[in-house]
Amino acid sequence: MKNRKTAAILGTIMITAGLLAGCTKEKAEADVQPEESQEEAVQDTSEKTQTGNVTVVEAALEEGSKPLSYEDENGNQVGYEVDVLNAVDDLIEEYDFDVEFVSGEAASIGLDTGKYALIGGGLYKTAEREEKYLLPEHVNGVSLIYIYVREDDDSIHSLDDLVGKKISPVTPNGGIYNLLTSYNEEHPDVPLTFETSEDIAVAERFASLDAGECDAVVLPNNLGFEEIKEQLGLKLKAVQPPVKINGTLSELNEKWYGEDTLVYLDE
Repeated sequence: MKNRKTAAILGTIMITAGLLAGCTKEKAEADVQPEESQEEAVQDTSEKTQTGNVTVVEAALEEGSKPLSYEDENGNQVGYEVDVLNAVDDLIEEYDFDVEFVSGEAASIGLDTGKYALIGGGLYKTAEREEKYLLPEHVNGVSLIYIYVREDDDSIHSLDDLVGKKISPVTPNGGIYNLLTSYNEEHPDVPLTFETSEDIAVAERFASLDAGECDAVVLPNNLGFEEIKEQLGLKLKAVQPPVKINGTLSELNEKWYGEDTLVYLDE
């Protein structure tokens, strides 16, 4: 088999919570939900240690990414991705995940250099990643892409309405970048104008929008908008999502997203 890393992604198509795993030889799959979702456990030359009959897999999740992966008030690692890894951990006795919270950039670099065997973050499916990694057949997380605007702005309802508007900078090569770039390819005569920037905090993006520094923020719905809005006293709203993102795991969706977003898969 051709050597390449494996990827286990929580959701596909554009952007959502995701997991990528470095691997060169073998993989073992286990159901996260019986007959529904699968997660890949892997053997590889990346950072691993053997403890008795248990292989410790070094993993990295994106820090401060509530409700996906973050520390609670007691310093415990919590979130959707943490719970997914714990569920896989419970089902696969031969593996144990040693999870570290780092920046998205550090996680990606660590995966490619072999520091981590598994990473999580805002990952999405592309031809390049399909070539470089092994992707699972089943998805296990749902995320919707929303456009966020000020409460008094009734001019924006879809991506079409963002033409000529100032969009909050997006992460280069991220899922939102892919979404907006795809839109421009389909609408070359009326493209969207946007800039890219690394590692701008979600709360900072919303605060900038509230202050009138941009006209809209395009982000997934699973990044704690309502909580940030309440904490900072922001006068913002979310408009109808322009895009659906695949996923599954109803129980964890309800726990971390406040609803079972699986229903959007069949719409």
